[in-house]
Amino acid sequence: MSFSVGSQLQYTPREAFKRCQEGSVILDIRPELLCTYKAFDVPQVLYCPWQEIGHYLDKLPVEQEIIVADTSGIQSREVIQMLISAGFKKIAGLGGGMVEWERDGLPLVFDNQSRLSGSCMCQLKFRNTK
Repeated sequence: MSFSVGSQLQYTPREAFKRCQEGSVILDIRPELLCTYKAFDVPQVLYCPWQEIGHYLDKLPVEQEIIVADTSGIQSREVIQMLISAGFKKIAGLGGGMVEWERDGLPLVFDNQSRLSGSCMCQLKFRNTK
């Protein structure tokens, strides 16, 4: 069931998946190194790191619902607010981000050539594939 955080609409992963099957688009704002290994497997996904979103506002669909997704649901709130301030009306967030999406067993696409290694997020790097 959808819920609100402040004035922002948030979907559970299962709800977001259903919305994507009906025409909504996921805006994945995770860093590129995370998106290349593990991606949302839905009909429409746009990729833009959250720090660069201001440069891509004119490329985002205005008529489609945009579901903003990140790793855990933290940065997406800031991007949602920016999009609302820019005049976008059909905006929601993915509650819990990729972490909850994967936990719920929803479809993912993996690229093992881009698999990452490291003991924590600050040390992630591409694995040596040789």
